[in-house]
Amino acid sequence: MSGEGRTTRRFALILGAVAIAGLALRIVYSVLIAPDDLGFDAIWYELQSETLAKGPGYVDPDLFFRLGRSVPTANFPPLWPTVLAAATKIGLDGQQAHQLVGAVIGSITVVVTGLIGRRVGGSRFGLVAAAFVAASPLLIAADGSLMAESLYVLLITTAVLVAYRCMTNASWWWFVGLGLTLGVAALARTDALIVAPLLIAATAWRASLPIARRVAFGCLAAAMVALALVPWIVRNERQMGEAVALSSNSGSVLEGANCETTYSGKLLGAWDADCLVLTRQPDQNELEWSAAGRRAGIEFARENVSRLPLVGTARVLRAWSVWNPIDQAELETIESRDREWQIVGGVTAIVMLGLAVPGTRRLMRRSTTIAPMVAVVIGVSLAALVANGNTRFTLAGLPLVAVAAAASVVRQPSSEPTTATKETISPG
Repeated sequence: MSGEGRTTRRFALILGAVAIAGLALRIVYSVLIAPDDLGFDAIWYELQSETLAKGPGYVDPDLFFRLGRSVPTANFPPLWPTVLAAATKIGLDGQQAHQLVGAVIGSITVVVTGLIGRRVGGSRFGLVAAAFVAASPLLIAADGSLMAESLYVLLITTAVLVAYRCMTNASWWWFVGLGLTLGVAALARTDALIVAPLLIAATAWRASLPIARRVAFGCLAAAMVALALVPWIVRNERQMGEAVALSSNSGSVLEGANCETTYSGKLLGAWDADCLVLTRQPDQNELEWSAAGRRAGIEFARENVSRLPLVGTARVLRAWSVWNPIDQAELETIESRDREWQIVGGVTAIVMLGLAVPGTRRLMRRSTTIAPMVAVVIGVSLAALVANGNTRFTLAGLPLVAVAAAASVVRQPSSEPTTATKETISPG
């Protein structure tokens, strides 16, 4: 076996061990630490998976289980409850079994992060980045929360790995893969529609191609994002009478984030359930109720436009755990997360961000492109900016922050050549 082959095998074995350790941490958290009482979103996903696996399909689980009515819904994107329903079909039924699904998905994210790190800075680089993700309290909690973030983080991280292949191989099929991966990610969380254009643009910009082909391949990737959404949009048009792109819950998101309590005081930049003053009427369908909530939230923002810079700043800082991690942890207990664990997670995230700043400088000095990673970090920050300050919006950026933070730990460049340095890619 050649020296390069031995290095690759050793890297794979250690990365596998790190992923297994990450899986063990996630299982321990789910069994011993995660709250038994689920938040509203997690309950919805659990019940939705039941209607998909054993019932009438993608219908409003509240109306189905409470009143026996099968009413089509688009309250959340479909991918996560579909994954849980598939797990139920093969015998992984119930809360703890579904938490195991999240734990496995999180451990795969560890592997993908390691592969990104290896492409950026070599094997040691990748292993350190993977270890950061394996031990990240915020990601561990997300993987045990029965929420869509677990799957979304994996898909966005995978999209970044594909983006690096697009830049170095510059083949059209890799851009197809990038677009489809991002489209599938949007079926897990709508935030992907903010991240996708930024990541595609950054990838096309840094690709080793003539300008015309960069534009063409970028447009091809964008078309693949749209293509991935077509079946869901057509389904919504046929069953709900409106071509809902992804989900109808934007009303409650905007209404709860744009009100008196979230524009000043302790909840500045956060989301407040008490702001949901619009109660759904018996004769009001899901889309009408959502539209009313959107109007209320947007109108409040317009009336208080002078506060938006401060509110927006607070949202982004909260989402990255920089704004009072203790207070933020308290707010996020409603999402099936343990308060003390979230406090530790917030502090750990701040430390990782602190390491990522000098690490990013080192990567740029080594002529390593960081454009895909920066695109995702900006994208998830914009998602928090337009929505509210919750760490769930920036979780998909944490694996990329971990890669940058690894540059502060692995100080010397790896002796092995990396894809990012072998190819003619300049700083991104």
